[in-house]
Amino acid sequence: GCGKTTLMKVITGLKKEDEGAIFWQGRDLAEDGDLHPSELGYVPQFSIAHELLTVEECVAGAVALRTSLEHEEAEFSLVEHTLKATGLSTLSDRQVKVLSGGQKRRLGLALELVTDPALLLCDEVTSGLDPKSEREITHLLHELSRNNPQRIIINVTHSLTNLSLYDSVLVMHEGSVVYHGPPRALNHYFSVEQAEDDVRGRDEE
Repeated sequence: GCGKTTLMKVITGLKKEDEGAIFWQGRDLAEDGDLHPSELGYVPQFSIAHELLTVEECVAGAVALRTSLEHEEAEFSLVEHTLKATGLSTLSDRQVKVLSGGQKRRLGLALELVTDPALLLCDEVTSGLDPKSEREITHLLHELSRNNPQRIIINVTHSLTNLSLYDSVLVMHEGSVVYHGPPRALNHYFSVEQAEDDVRGRDEE
């Protein structure tokens, strides 16, 4: 309830900002128009893939609907590349309904990566996962950002584990930004030994 999802909706253009401005690559989005669909990827917390389709069919469908490749060979190559990049190659023939929570989150990422977005927004994609799956997804996001230096990935999360994998952390509280900086300075800024201590303290207030 602190405004994380609202901020995401403002960035995507789904909600208009009440004040301030949003700039992307020198463009004022309020004046110059929203981000183009090819520039932006949005991964929701819960799967939107059709349960009866296979993983490969879902990704192939996204390629067909969201790209304009001229040849089937190019489409097939993009599907294969996307499956490999998200660690889904060995699961390509499985139906979505039998996937684990972590695998569905990977598929959600794959559906957005087909357009190679410059800005990838992830809305609590690690929420509700077991620690191992959460760590794997966070590492995957880190790899995806490093594999494309032009891409920015924003991950909304309640979890304060694996913070060292992020370049910067923005902490929101009751609609306001209370910290924005490198994860290594977070504990010192809030005068706590562990980041989780600060969250518990705020919840108790």
